[in-house]
Amino acid sequence: MAHLGSGKRTYLVLRTLLPHELQSRFPKLQPDNWAKRSQANPRYNCMAFANGDERHFWTPSRHGGRYYWPPDIKRDDTADAWEQVFLNQGYERTESREVEAGFEKVAIYVGLDDMLASHVAVSDGNDWLSKLGKGQDISHSSLDLLAG
Repeated sequence: MAHLGSGKRTYLVLRTLLPHELQSRFPKLQPDNWAKRSQANPRYNCMAFANGDERHFWTPSRHGGRYYWPPDIKRDDTADAWEQVFLNQGYERTESREVEAGFEKVAIYVGLDDMLASHVAVSDGNDWLSKLGKGQDISHSSLDLLAG
């Protein structure tokens, strides 16, 4: 048998980004157009957050344990598959990107290089809300603030 290192463990330390760090990653975020809503949490992602699930990491590429993907949805990261998750829950398509009181909305971000879904934000009728990867949840005043 081969020796595989010193036996020391490496731990991934996850921390909530400071406002200036977050704003350097998303240059359109400014102090007056977003707010932190939670600490960093690697347990769930934006798709889980938009579906009200803070116990699982929703992804079509893995399954079992803490990973989840609806069983009746195609297992890929296309915008069509992500959209189908919400259509199956009773959402309807809209062209309006604005927050509307009394309406819950979701917006699916798509990468222009590969046309795959990369993020989803949800509106509670007051603000847009996003879970930033394994990081914190934020509220933001516009969908454009996270674009690019």
